[in-house]
Amino acid sequence: MLKLWRQIGRDTRWVMTSYLLWGVGEGLWLYIQPLYVRSLGATSAETGFAMGMWGLARLLFILPVGVVSDRASARRIMLPGWYAGALGVLTLALAPGWRWAAFGFLLYGLSSVAIPVTNLYLAQAAQHDPTRAPDLPIQASFALLWTAYSAGLVVTPAIGGWIGDEFGLRSVFLISAVWFALSTWSIHQIRPYPAPERPAHGHDYRGMLRRGPVVLALGVLTFGFLAVLTGQPLASQYLEEVRGFSRSAIGVLGSISALGTSVFSLTLGRLSSWRGFFASLLLVMASFALMLWSGAGPVVAVAYFLLGAYYTTRPLAVAAISERVAEHQRGMAYALVDTLAGLATLAGTNLAGLLYSRDAGGPFWAGIVGAIAVMLIGGLLLRVEANGRRLVAQTRTGMD
Repeated sequence: MLKLWRQIGRDTRWVMTSYLLWGVGEGLWLYIQPLYVRSLGATSAETGFAMGMWGLARLLFILPVGVVSDRASARRIMLPGWYAGALGVLTLALAPGWRWAAFGFLLYGLSSVAIPVTNLYLAQAAQHDPTRAPDLPIQASFALLWTAYSAGLVVTPAIGGWIGDEFGLRSVFLISAVWFALSTWSIHQIRPYPAPERPAHGHDYRGMLRRGPVVLALGVLTFGFLAVLTGQPLASQYLEEVRGFSRSAIGVLGSISALGTSVFSLTLGRLSSWRGFFASLLLVMASFALMLWSGAGPVVAVAYFLLGAYYTTRPLAVAAISERVAEHQRGMAYALVDTLAGLATLAGTNLAGLLYSRDAGGPFWAGIVGAIAVMLIGGLLLRVEANGRRLVAQTRTGMD
């Protein structure tokens, strides 16, 4: 691991450091956010709505920013995302009611515009950073980036739960804002790289979106995100209200989930992009089933470890799309994946709130059914597509 840290180069190390600090700050409240919104006077449906603003911001802004990132310096586009994240957390910390919390989540969601641009920056660093090992594949940077983020989550959810019990949930967000400030300082240390040259024939985004393989992949990925994001958002509320877990215990479970993310980011990243994505869905589905089955501490701990696979769906989705688009279209393609993830977040969190108000286990059941459907239908469609490509290749070979 230390050797790999040296090989990835100076700028990628600073990006990873910033993501680590971001993970520390976000981890303090990530698993208790529905409890905080509820403490501000929100119902279950209103809690889902407020948290859904995070996804709405991604839905509205990531795609335009991705288009710009194919034409401008990635560093310049990344920095406002960090400012938005810090301001969003501060707004959440000072929110007098759940409606202000919804606005805070909207601001925080704006920080998501930096995610696809960061992937693009890492690709540029792989080409231009003289301190990076030239033979190191770009996949290593993607995997380590999410490993760094999840490493920041390993300890702080338990600390955030304890702080929430001892000093109140608002103080968790106030402390988190300090870590976001440090993360923002760290990202300022990276160097800019030249903006990509415009291809002679243009970026042809319309042509990209007309290609069947791209549309198929985006559809499968979106419904996979939706399945996960229907079952996952209110899991902590379920554990507190139905299973009787304390906020401190929920924080510890969040740390276990972050450990799962670190493990699965490295292990599933070695599989092909689609196998890894479907494996992530299978693991999350198993997590939902375990939480429905039992409220025993060891069972729920295993469930939350498996739930860590939720975060591995994003880099694996990016890898799946990378294989289907041209290099000069990747900024927009990465942004499109995150836009669809934002749509899934918006729909999933609101659906979770509605289902939970009727039956606390409803979001888990919806997530399980959705994951099974995506794995079966998506796997079948991708196999048909692969067989079609093989048949075309054989026909061309025969003609030659």
